[in-house]
Amino acid sequence: MPNYTDSLGFNKGTAAYPANNPPVCKIEVVLDFAAIAAARAAAGATALVATDTLQVINLPAYSVVLAAGLNVVTAETTNTTATFDFGFTGGSPAAANVYCDDFASNAVAMDSDNLANPTVIKTADTIDILLNTAVPANAVVKAWAIVADCN
Repeated sequence: MPNYTDSLGFNKGTAAYPANNPPVCKIEVVLDFAAIAAARAAAGATALVATDTLQVINLPAYSVVLAAGLNVVTAETTNTTATFDFGFTGGSPAAANVYCDDFASNAVAMDSDNLANPTVIKTADTIDILLNTAVPANAVVKAWAIVADCN
């Protein structure tokens, strides 16, 4: 179960707040799984498999995640059993499914759990997506987080 830190096929940005540095901001990353697979193949990188993790949203130190979740923008039509966990796979807290747990990729929908429990980020970290049961072939998913700058 590798934890991939690259961003082949998607742009996760940097572990910094937007240039205008609002006290609360929305950070989002679009994951087009067809583009990710193509970019990984073109780069000669290992293809994704079930149980792999992608580091998706960079979080700066001294921030608080007020909410986070996934939106399936384009439903998966090939690997329709593909599900996701969304959370922290390492570091503290280490809860891979704190924001989404077994979220299905085969229907346009949104999922976000743990909204009443903000997460304090003391050192730079990432919110990660765990590919639970299969790797989507054509789903497009928007990962998002509402983050407060407490630095």
